Amino acid sequence: MLGRWAKQLVVTVSVEPDDPWVVERSGEYRSLDGLGRFHELCRRYAVRPTYLLTYSAASELRCAAFARSCGDSAEFGAHLHPEEVPPIAEVERGNHTLRPSAVEPGRLREKLANLAERVAAAAGRRPTSYRAGFGDFTPAQAAALAELGFEADSSLGPLEKMGSAYPFLRLPLEPHVLDPADLLCKSAIGNRQSAIRPLVEVPLTSVFRRPFPRRLFGVYFRLPGIVRGALRAAGLAEALRFRPAAASADDLVAVCCRTERMGVPAVMTVHSNELWPGTSGSVVTEAACAAYFERVERVLAHCRERGWSCRTLTEAARAVREGAR
Repeated sequence: MLGRWAKQLVVTVSVEPDDPWVVERSGEYRSLDGLGRFHELCRRYAVRPTYLLTYSAASELRCAAFARSCGDSAEFGAHLHPEEVPPIAEVERGNHTLRPSAVEPGRLREKLANLAERVAAAAGRRPTSYRAGFGDFTPAQAAALAELGFEADSSLGPLEKMGSAYPFLRLPLEPHVLDPADLLCKSAIGNRQSAIRPLVEVPLTSVFRRPFPRRLFGVYFRLPGIVRGALRAAGLAEALRFRPAAASADDLVAVCCRTERMGVPAVMTVHSNELWPGTSGSVVTEAACAAYFERVERVLAHCRERGWSCRTLTEAARAVREGAR
């Protein structure tokens, strides 16, 4: 019997600047021209994607026009790149590797409030879903987001790497309410302790190609790289990421098949700068861009043929809460 989350697709798009290391300038948005093509592809397969806008993306008139044109065919959430959101300290300015955890909690909450306002102005409705830059999600962010009316986060994942470590190996694979204990922190408004209705985490999807014991996840990732490579080559243990920029079409479909059998949703991660040639390191040419869209369409076609349904991040979060009643 399949679990309640089987055959559920969640498509997320982090809308952020063109890769500054590729285009050699900061704050460029040539890649916005690819959003229309991507959205039309989703529309053809009755998929409602969740677009997670950075502050600078929401400030772009083209992005705001795109958001308004989508109407109810998409969800628009927020994506934090702290170096571009006011208030900006001098040491933060232009620091494209700045992690949210490096920002003082009071200033972080101001940034999140300003980000939410900017996204609301662009999309015409307040955001209720969120993703932290670099997957650097912290209790301070969770508390501030809950105060600001957010419902869903999608920053973490059991097989997501942070630096050289895998700190979330014990995280559930399915959407779940974040532990309230993690949200007991100093309020950004004052010194009072605040326990706020916790967010729902909708984890990023990475799975092993074949069944692999959960208790051995940590053991596997502590192995030397050469040993993991040998296990992959032998077909004994291979982790697949549900990202069109990092997997073949066959591997993306394999992720769908594994999540269906495991009874967990498949949460796809796309970056807007992958939707236009020459604005990311992973999609450099027009041919590479065409191949990227072909991989995405292969997944959408597979899901339609298998009778899957689609949820946005907020819809997934609300389904968790409804199921808990």
